[in-house]
Amino acid sequence: MPLDHVPGDTSPEMQEVYYRRLAELGPAERIRIGVGMWEAAQAMQRAAILREHPQADEDEIRFRMAVSRFGPELARAAWRRS
Repeated sequence: MPLDHVPGDTSPEMQEVYYRRLAELGPAERIRIGVGMWEAAQAMQRAAILREHPQADEDEIRFRMAVSRFGPELARAAWRRS
C-alpha cells in the first residue's frame, strides 16, 4: 500500500504501524469505523449548517446537506424546489 497520502507530519515508522493495523481489521470492524466516520462527518456538517442558519428546521437542514453532497440541481429536484 502506498504511503504517500499520509500527512507529512507522520513518521515512516508510524505509517507502517497504521497500515499494519488497517490490514489486521476484520470486515465488521472496518464497517464500524466507517459508520463512525460517516456519523461524525454528518454531525459536523449539520452543526456548520446550523451555525449559518440557526433558524433552519430539519427539512431545511437536510435540503442544505443534499445541496452540499449532490449539487443544487439534484437537491432542488428531490425537494421539489425551484
